[in-house]
Amino acid sequence: MRYVGRTKVGKVKTNPTTELAIIRLPVDMKEKAGKYAHIWRVDKDTILIKFSNRKEIEETPSVHLGVHQVISNDLKERLKSLEDAVEELKKVMLDNCLHRNSKENEEITPPAGFEPATIGLTGRRSTS
Repeated sequence: MRYVGRTKVGKVKTNPTTELAIIRLPVDMKEKAGKYAHIWRVDKDTILIKFSNRKEIEETPSVHLGVHQVISNDLKERLKSLEDAVEELKKVMLDNCLHRNSKENEEITPPAGFEPATIGLTGRRSTS
């Protein structure tokens, strides 16, 4: 399935009491003029049109299921992409946090050659 184009749905009055919605097909579909359009409602805002030379319904189109599968697969791909992005963001944040903590620990560590403070001997150098 692929995107074909967009059109605005128009209105036409066939008589004073009847008003119909009209959809114009793209120019590259002009060969569909004169054919029968069998229309199925998929949901509130989605319809499926199958063109035929026959007035009678031939069969329920299997494309209907394909529409849901394409939408479902697209949704799965988008969800997977978001999950990957969140995982990458978590990794970067954790790395930054660990890097920052290691920098703070380096600043707290006393310089080499000094012993921890002892009562009465604060600030003296080690002689060993």
